[in-house]
Amino acid sequence: MHRIARFSCFTAVALATAVQAQSVISARSGTIHYVEGKVLLNDQEISPKFGEFPGMENGAVLKTTGEGRVEVLLSPGAILRVGESSTIRMVANSLVDTRVELQTGKAVLECAEILKGNNVTLLVGGKSVSFATNGIYEATAEPPAVRVYKGEATVLTGEKLLIVKKGHEALLGDVVTAEKFDDNATDDLYNWSSRRSGYLALANVSAASSMNNGYGGYGYGYTNGGWLWNPWMGMFTMVPMDGMLWSPFGYGFYSPYNVGWAYPYYSGGTYYGGTGSSTSSGRPVTSSMSYGGTGVSSGRLGSAASSGSSGSNGGGRSLGGSIGGGGTSGGSAGHGR
Repeated sequence: MHRIARFSCFTAVALATAVQAQSVISARSGTIHYVEGKVLLNDQEISPKFGEFPGMENGAVLKTTGEGRVEVLLSPGAILRVGESSTIRMVANSLVDTRVELQTGKAVLECAEILKGNNVTLLVGGKSVSFATNGIYEATAEPPAVRVYKGEATVLTGEKLLIVKKGHEALLGDVVTAEKFDDNATDDLYNWSSRRSGYLALANVSAASSMNNGYGGYGYGYTNGGWLWNPWMGMFTMVPMDGMLWSPFGYGFYSPYNVGWAYPYYSGGTYYGGTGSSTSSGRPVTSSMSYGGTGVSSGRLGSAASSGSSGSNGGGRSLGGSIGGGGTSGGSAGHGR
């Protein structure tokens, strides 16, 4: 197993306990995975704690403020990222029938994988929008609409179905129509979602490698793909059952059986949102990502790391996190946007 970081005996014991305690997310959608700014669950502000991830029960309402953003894990491979000044309500949190209502604001749905038998539906403007293929979808409540950046969406209105393909936007008014839009013109929420997808892919490499080596009781007996806990980065990540899957944002997610194709190599680093320490390699961590000189967010529940780790000489940009990828020294603060 590749060396990830040096831990004290106390930390190692704590992380081993965390692995056993919540190595796999329960069989429900709606895990609140990551928060930026002020976010309210049923009108109560979420107070971030390491290793604790609130879940949305049926009927629960999640609201962001003007500076808030939140990432919610749905069924395995499906992630909803909610923008500022937005509200969602969990209608059904079953893995086989996940339904979320967008009441105000904007949200981006990333479907890296839709497992057979699982359904993900967004309710927007009184219309049901389902997603049968992997893709990137952006929904707005005012005016009600769904954009398909990648993939294909199905809008149910009365007894009629409207298929919305890549590069088209469904306008969900009294009369549902679809028209083309420029799918190269992205916004802040889309770009933030792309970065968050990259952080989950980064966490996948060490998690899958640990399973390959028998950490957390998985080893080669690991048979179920899904959201798996990465104690080193304090976050969940998607680990497929076998083979490899690509997120629609272009990041690779490895199974324990083929993680050897990745190249996770770190020569140091502080992982839990602290100040980044020196690293030296800058080698890619998946075949699609190179983080040389880049500070990467820890991805844990809570506000983005206050101390970034972009190297002063690494040549990369700071994404607001705690793993330096190629710089020679810890860097400036970043907020992950």
